[in-house]
Amino acid sequence: MSDDMEYCIRPRTAQEVAERSLALLAVTSRAFEDVPTRTLNWAKVNEIDKFFSDKEREFFFLPNRPDQRDINTFSWKIEALVSLLWALRAIEQFPPLNVQVDLNSVGALVLAYEAPSKFVNEAKLRPMPELEELENALYNQHWRVRDAQLFGRPMPVELNPIVVYERRYGMSWLVGWGEDWDDVPTDT
Repeated sequence: MSDDMEYCIRPRTAQEVAERSLALLAVTSRAFEDVPTRTLNWAKVNEIDKFFSDKEREFFFLPNRPDQRDINTFSWKIEALVSLLWALRAIEQFPPLNVQVDLNSVGALVLAYEAPSKFVNEAKLRPMPELEELENALYNQHWRVRDAQLFGRPMPVELNPIVVYERRYGMSWLVGWGEDWDDVPTDT
């Protein structure tokens, strides 16, 4: 990008965040299932694939079991989903950055699975200043992770590097960074 070009960010709407959440539910479920028949049927019946990014679509519709690298990559996206669900008020308190979240306790996911269109239509975001504040905090914690990695320092115990990265990725996308889900800048 040239210096004279201005980069404009466009925050995502509640509907876009809910649709992205459905896509992440589908691809993370696909990553965790040995035989993804249930997830494939749910996504097909509810047309969830229209919310997939290019990389997600490719992964989701693999005819065979994905390789372990892809499974790892897409299963960690559940942490990006944590950020989106928090933004949609489905999670009251933002979880610690050293804890992988068990989303089975999130009641809004029942609605997402049983009535995806209602989940999208009823979506409401927290106020934008609150979302921007969290995105900035995640950026700062990502800096702490990178600092530890670059300079061979101990990782702060309150930070899991992958959790921090994925949650930041989700919030950075939400506040408007990147043209699409597959291309969200997470520079530190």
